[in-house]
Amino acid sequence: MPHLDHAYLKNIISLLGAQQFVPLKDQFIKDCEKAAAILKTAIAQGDDAQVHKQAHLLKGVLAQYGARQGEAMAALLVNDLPPDWRDLTQALVDETAMACEEMAVLAGS
Repeated sequence: MPHLDHAYLKNIISLLGAQQFVPLKDQFIKDCEKAAAILKTAIAQGDDAQVHKQAHLLKGVLAQYGARQGEAMAALLVNDLPPDWRDLTQALVDETAMACEEMAVLAGS
């Protein structure tokens, strides 16, 4: 199951050109990896404020690059945390990591 919308990304790449897309791809991966690392710490520390903040950031970043499943997970954590927020946050961390891996392969890294 893809973690990114490949058709959407290929359209972006074809519009910008592969070389112009490289810095965007790199920033996507950097932003996602940083947010995921912060979320891991937030899970361990029970820091729901940091979960809200990073989920909000990821919701936007993932949406911009067609990571629809991750975006939907992040949206569930943006406002009121559900009772299973730790499990959902870990699932978001995992989904974000898979989207990063897929982005690197799709964009030709």
